[in-house]
Amino acid sequence: MEDLPMGQRNPMASLTDDLVVEILRRLPVRSMCRFKCVCRSWRDLIADREHRKKLPQTLSGFFYKSISGELCPGSAHHFTNVSGKGMPLIYPSFSFLPQCDTVVPLYSCNCLLLCRCFQPGPNNDHEIGPFHYVVCNPATKEWVMLLDADWANGETRVACLGYDPAISSHFYVLEYVEDEDGYLTGVEIYSSKTGLWTLHVTGWSDDVVVRHWAIPRSVFLNGFLHSVTSTNKIVVVDMEGKKWRTIPMPKPDGDLGIIHQTQGRLCAFNVDPNDIFKLSIWILEDYNTDNWILEHTVSSLRLFGGKKYRFGFDYLMIAVHPECNLIFFVYGWDNTLMSYEIDRKEVRVIRNLGHDSSDPYLSYVPLFYESFADGR
Repeated sequence: MEDLPMGQRNPMASLTDDLVVEILRRLPVRSMCRFKCVCRSWRDLIADREHRKKLPQTLSGFFYKSISGELCPGSAHHFTNVSGKGMPLIYPSFSFLPQCDTVVPLYSCNCLLLCRCFQPGPNNDHEIGPFHYVVCNPATKEWVMLLDADWANGETRVACLGYDPAISSHFYVLEYVEDEDGYLTGVEIYSSKTGLWTLHVTGWSDDVVVRHWAIPRSVFLNGFLHSVTSTNKIVVVDMEGKKWRTIPMPKPDGDLGIIHQTQGRLCAFNVDPNDIFKLSIWILEDYNTDNWILEHTVSSLRLFGGKKYRFGFDYLMIAVHPECNLIFFVYGWDNTLMSYEIDRKEVRVIRNLGHDSSDPYLSYVPLFYESFADGR
């Protein structure tokens, strides 16, 4: 801000905190973050946890990787804006992570990414080399390297991340612990508040096998992690390992059940067993009674211009917008990113990600203030 003439009052000083927040919430994410530099009081307003709920923190794009035998190294990380246009909001080089030979993003939850950080040195092609878990905020280049969990030699577990900045500055990493037959025997949970891993024996009554391929679609919602099992049920556990429950998927005779969350609600997607080219979209209306309602159905004929594409084979559903009825897909040889707006029934092609791009496609909600300020 320019200095005002002697005796002239700064008009911005007359604005109440609530009015400033109302102004800031109407700005794009980048602009709002730049305004942290206006003055100390604005910086404090933006950093306040209650105000964060009102400020722009929306889906901005997707991380993905490409694999090519013609390049060295053979894989690379990429980020595309949700519009498909302009310079990427995030440059996913992960060069800010120390002592990492290879970084493998595993899971995204709001502004944070969970990665495996492989150590420098020779790695056996048939075995997982030594690594550490790292949780980072790519927007601010903050990172936390986790204390190693109690793994057996060469063991690699499926891991998920839980973080809700509107509730707490602390994050959680959950690993599924399996026996030799693949059944879950419990979970091991890391809390950034304690800096420790804690093993919890399973509280689910049935034998549970979690779908490994569906783990990137696990949902952290209201302090609980939700994951789809091989029997088309959803297993749920809180981050203290005290509350365990199972939720039946809607229409369990359907195929390829996947879950996401939108507007604070759990949603599920499956294929109609009577029409393999039709996708059904469900919303969990009542969390206490496990009551699902059918929100919408859409045929691949509508999504892909009359083509009979099969969900999970010819196209992937990679995300649901957290604030509106907007779904994102990847399909075709060039892995074309597209969106489908449910209310208007509109399809929009965003951009081609390239035939060498691959899953997981991790959605990202940027946060440009210090994520670990009181959690490291």
